[in-house]
Amino acid sequence: MNECETVVIGSGFGGTITSLSLVNKYVDEAISNPSNKKKIVILERGQWWVSHELPLSPSSHELNEKPTPKTGIREFLESKNLPYNTWPYPDNISGLSQMVNNLHNSNNRRGLLNYRISPKVHTLTASGVGGGSLIYTNVTEEPYPSVIDAWDTNLNIGINYANLEPFFEMARGFLGVNKIVTNSSMGDVKLPRSKAFHDAAKIMKEELPLGTITNKETFDPNSGLNEDVFAADLSITDIPYRKDDYSLFNKKNPIYEQVPTYQNVKSLIIGKPELQEKLALFLRKYFDEQNACQRQGRCAIGCIPGARHTNNKKLFDYLKDSKKKEHFEVRALVEVYDIEPLIASSRKYKIHYRDYGARDKKEISSYWPAGSPSFKLEATLFKYIPEGRAKSISCNTLILAAGALGSTEILLKSISTTRNTGEKLNLSTRLGKGYSTNGDLLGIVTPTKDNIRATRGPMVTSAIRFKVGSNFIYTIEDTGIPKIFAGLSNFLPQASLFRELLVSVGSQSINNLVDILTRHLSGISLRTESSIVISERDLDKTLILSGMGTDTSDGEIKLMDSWKNRTDRDMNEWNVINADFDMNKLAPLIDKIRTSMKRIAKEIGEKGSASFSTPLWDPDPNNINRNITAVVHNLGGCSIGKDRDHGVVNNFGKVYRGNGASMTDTYDDLYVVDGAIVPSSLGVNPSLTISALAFRIAKEMVQSIDFLPVEEVPIGLEKIYFSK
Repeated sequence: MNECETVVIGSGFGGTITSLSLVNKYVDEAISNPSNKKKIVILERGQWWVSHELPLSPSSHELNEKPTPKTGIREFLESKNLPYNTWPYPDNISGLSQMVNNLHNSNNRRGLLNYRISPKVHTLTASGVGGGSLIYTNVTEEPYPSVIDAWDTNLNIGINYANLEPFFEMARGFLGVNKIVTNSSMGDVKLPRSKAFHDAAKIMKEELPLGTITNKETFDPNSGLNEDVFAADLSITDIPYRKDDYSLFNKKNPIYEQVPTYQNVKSLIIGKPELQEKLALFLRKYFDEQNACQRQGRCAIGCIPGARHTNNKKLFDYLKDSKKKEHFEVRALVEVYDIEPLIASSRKYKIHYRDYGARDKKEISSYWPAGSPSFKLEATLFKYIPEGRAKSISCNTLILAAGALGSTEILLKSISTTRNTGEKLNLSTRLGKGYSTNGDLLGIVTPTKDNIRATRGPMVTSAIRFKVGSNFIYTIEDTGIPKIFAGLSNFLPQASLFRELLVSVGSQSINNLVDILTRHLSGISLRTESSIVISERDLDKTLILSGMGTDTSDGEIKLMDSWKNRTDRDMNEWNVINADFDMNKLAPLIDKIRTSMKRIAKEIGEKGSASFSTPLWDPDPNNINRNITAVVHNLGGCSIGKDRDHGVVNNFGKVYRGNGASMTDTYDDLYVVDGAIVPSSLGVNPSLTISALAFRIAKEMVQSIDFLPVEEVPIGLEKIYFSK
């Protein structure tokens, strides 16, 4: 098929939410007009990724066989001959070797981790069905309201906290939110890392000026307890028990005055509508969500039990639905490099891409005489084409959702295309500008004075929210270290060694990377196939602090001149963009974040604040421009603006015409829906904000909340949402 109604490029939060919304609308339209089966196709540059523990069919591993076994995601992929891979495993040096081999680069288009190096900015993005949800740490926190309000007051784009807040609620329901700071589901013992971080946060809150730490209290204010105020919202399934949580599990609840038998629970809720609602909501949420968090501490490299809420699961649910799959397709291992506006055609856009999942096919048959009768062998042979195959698809609605770097790169390539036929996009001169690092900063505390068991729990459990004056809003999170990195603790605080390691990753020097790791792992080679295990106790006294804050959001994503100026340039060449940011403008924010990180280290570090370092950032003013900022929360490049002189898209993600009759003219049904449109840094992890913007845009597209992939449930005067 080379024509469809809608193409979505990318399968991250924006791509998934808009895709599922449109599928729901197309299914509804087909009821009244069965002959008009509109279809949406997702083009995703990566492949499918799943846990190695997933059986082909879920029921094959159940205690009781079911008459109608469910189709599992692996069975689905294999039955469709769709390529997939499993998360790097085991949790030791052999798994690290797998991870190294899964880097996405020009030699391996099937890799998961896409690490790119620009002179000042190193960026990490995902390459797989599910987009950034595959490697994020699940944090689903709202930005400070004033950050969103500034979009309206300073940028005049018509979006503020009040009108975006309902979509934050939709996003929470879609992603699924829990707080996880205990060592087990239904447990009340804190993870050592969470406790150490919380203890430090409490001391800081008492010592700093009132209002500096802004974490909200989300529990009963009359309980007198506040120990979990620093627990972060995480998109992970878990059944919580927290003494301070105003919920069914609050021990002040009369249900705990006696053994909670069925009769006791029944008598408790009869005549008490508020408890009936609470119990109903609890059952709805936790019976719908499967597989509670097992605290394996490897979220960003793949959850083995599958407790994380990732977009590939949402997409699979629609692909296996008998009605929805008629309107939906996901094409993996597809890299888009050019968008062509069509004139005098039945479709509006042609998307040129290279299919790295393309295969040559050959049918063979032979006879095997073995007495009487003889046997006939028939087989179909497939051979993958390493260089891929050029293809195209045309559509009426086109949604770019390839991430801040991906969507910006595609549009930059499209206006610099080597095509000498057809039309070219004419876009705002703001394309590529407004890039933000989101103030990302990596801090290391080692050794800690207590064993914090860095490999236990979700990778992030907690966050401290700061507001210093009117200019500095930032967040610092505790961040665990997967067991797969056991043995590498000495790399983290050593700036030169750490930088050498990252450069090897980004420059695709895999052999050099392996050699570096081998030299510092007591002669152990990463190439070994033997089951060498380095104890995770190596990471017991190392804590990573992840910082992010509101930077000046005036960086730029540009095509490399060495590529752009070549007339024979390969449109599908990997890594042809630079992300640039003025380090001198970033320095004031980084200084504030570092100061707060040092204050945390004072309480946690064995040597106090002397245990703290930022290996990629030297605070010496004379060395500012030698620093590196490693960014996992890329934002901007196709920012929302009030017109084409101030942005690339309008506040519903529609792309401005660079040569339109008016300053606000847009292309018909051409959208960007991902982190690229976020007009400023957020100071928190961006997944919830990107999802909220995607719901706002999706609602505008489908013109009804009924088609959105969430169910709205009124509770009194409030509304809550569940994924559907």
